[in-house]
Amino acid sequence: MRVFVAIDLPDAVRRELKELQRKLRPLTSSSRWVAPESIHITLKFLGEVPEKQIEQIDEALTGLTWKPLTISVHGVGFFPGVRSPRVFWAGMDAPTMQDLTEELDARMERLDFDREKRAFRPHITLARARATRIDTALVTVASEYSERDVGSFTADRIFLFQSTLKQSGAIYSKVKEYSLEPRSSSPGSQ
Repeated sequence: MRVFVAIDLPDAVRRELKELQRKLRPLTSSSRWVAPESIHITLKFLGEVPEKQIEQIDEALTGLTWKPLTISVHGVGFFPGVRSPRVFWAGMDAPTMQDLTEELDARMERLDFDREKRAFRPHITLARARATRIDTALVTVASEYSERDVGSFTADRIFLFQSTLKQSGAIYSKVKEYSLEPRSSSPGSQ
């Protein structure tokens, strides 16, 4: 079972991102666009795991205490950059998200998952290159949206998602849901 931990988006933010995709999609044939219903914020990708390990992951996530996150989605960009764009994304401000990903990393490391080697860069993937890179036309026009405000929301839960790979792209389904509820007077809770 291929799984990851993520934040789902509210409908209003999803609609705005869908509209952005609709406007920019005609500019490129070199991109595979993420289906609007599949857009999410990945916090920790776990990869292929045996189904029996889902219970251990569930136990590790069930014990998580954390304050709900305030997330402001705005702007767009490319990974690894505009010179060789492979991923088109929407950016965000979420001050405590980095700390949350580090906590998730530590919990999953106890279950023998590797720690992330790259620094966490909060983003929402909107499209990926089909082959080597995304068309220059998309990069050029996307700069007009570099400061676009998509919306803000409070994330008060995270999810364990399953990713099923299909010829048409990945299909994501929620396996488990975890409320982000701070424990009062707990020194380690955020």
